[in-house]
Formats: sequence, C-alpha cells, structure tokens
Amino acid sequence: MSKAVAVACLVIAMGACDGDSGGATTVTAVSGADTPVAAVEELRNLISAGDFDGAASMAVPDQAVLASLGEGATPSLIAQSLENDGEEVAANFWSGFAQGVGDTFTGEMTIEEVGPVTERGVEFFLVGVTPEGGVERLMVTRDLDGHRIDLFGSFGAGLAEGMISPVELLLGSSSPDARTILSALQDVVPSLLVAATDESLSPEAVQRIIQLIEVITRVG
Repeated sequence: MSKAVAVACLVIAMGACDGDSGGATTVTAVSGADTPVAAVEELRNLISAGDFDGAASMAVPDQAVLASLGEGATPSLIAQSLENDGEEVAANFWSGFAQGVGDTFTGEMTIEEVGPVTERGVEFFLVGVTPEGGVERLMVTRDLDGHRIDLFGSFGAGLAEGMISPVELLLGSSSPDARTILSALQDVVPSLLVAATDESLSPEAVQRIIQLIEVITRVG
C-alpha cells in the first residue's frame, strides 16, 4: 500500500481500502466551487469520474506537491514542481487517494457546512463529512477563486505521519531545493493548526500534527 493510500485510509477511515479508481470521464474543474459543501461534492464527483487533473484543480495550489514529500518524491522534483505548475504531481496524489478510499468517499454520505474559522489570519471553512453508518470527519476549504479543498487542513494527521522524517532531513540540508520546500511549508502551518482541532482524531493523531508543525517552524 502506498503512503498516499495509507493517508486516505487513515484520515477518512470510512471503509475498506480496496476500491477502484473509477472511469476515464473528464469533468475537470477550472475554478473553485461556490460553497464549501459544493467543493467537497465536486471533489467526490471528480474522483468518482477518475478525473485526477480536475481533482488537483479543486485543491489549494501546491499542497499536493508538498504532500508528495511524504510519499517519497525527491526534493528536486518537488522544488521543480513548486516552481512550475505541479499538475502531474498533484494528479498523482489524487490518483493514490482514490485507490485508498475506493467507494467509501464517493458513496452515500452526509455533507454539512460547519462554519468558518480563522487561524493566523487565514480564513478556513469547515465541512462535516459523515458516511452512512460512520463517524463524522472534518474537511476544510479555503476561498481562493472559489472554494478549494485544503489538503493539510482536511488530512493533516495522515500527511504528518509520512512527512515528519523527510522534513527533518530537509532541515539538515543547505541545498536550494531544501530551502524552496521549507519556505513553502510555512504556508501550511495554519492549515495544520486547523487540522489539529478535529475532535474526531485520536490524541496520537493530533500529536503527529503538532510534531510536524514543530519541525516545520524550526526554520520559521
């Protein structure tokens, strides 16, 4: 199981991780959604259709590229993707996500807006996602030319598990690629702080998020 799949299974935790990634229908999103709930619903539609480029466009820019650090992507690839559009890396993230959640994220569930929250001057919007017979989890959006999914706010616990060690390695490097990535990671700290407020997470999961924040902010 890839780390992208493990992230999906850990954070969504809504069912078995053996689903198909869907068909080849393309319904690529160009701008964000009108509301936080619509953003989550649009993401589900795109993943169900197997449109991972579209799913990438529904996320906060560059976050999937940074998340790939926890999946074994090299610093040079990540830095290059940050400087370019990073679309291929982002699409690969969502492809792995789809394999991880299978039908659980695209099946029957209740999606309800919880409300806005501000962390370090950044406004986020919380959405409660509850699968049939499951437990509510929070997903997070930001209004950036429409509402887009904040990966680190929504899936911070799962992402943190794979990212702590790679970020620590970057701290010991003086390469331009390391500096580029570490600088970009500062922007996800508010998102991680929001992720840590999800009361459905275990204390261990919250601690992983806090540990990742502490590692990132050593260079802040």
